[in-house]
Amino acid sequence: MINTSVNKTLIQRLRSAVAVAHKAIAQVTLKEKNKLEDVWDVEHAYYSSALEGSNIDRKEFESLAKQTS
Repeated sequence: MINTSVNKTLIQRLRSAVAVAHKAIAQVTLKEKNKLEDVWDVEHAYYSSALEGSNIDRKEFESLAKQTS
C-alpha cells in the first residue's frame, strides 16, 4: 500500500531543496562556474583513468592538471 501523504511530504521537501539549489546556483559568478568546471573535468578524467586501470595517484593527477591550465 502506498502512503500518499508521505509521498506528498517528500515531494514538497524535494521542491523546496530544488528552489534553494537554484537560488544558490544563480549567485555563482561566471569565474566561479569556470573554476568548478575545471575541477569537475579533472575529477572526471581522474576517475575515468582509474577505471581504465591507470596507476597515476590522485596528487600526481592534480599536478598534471595544474600544468595544463
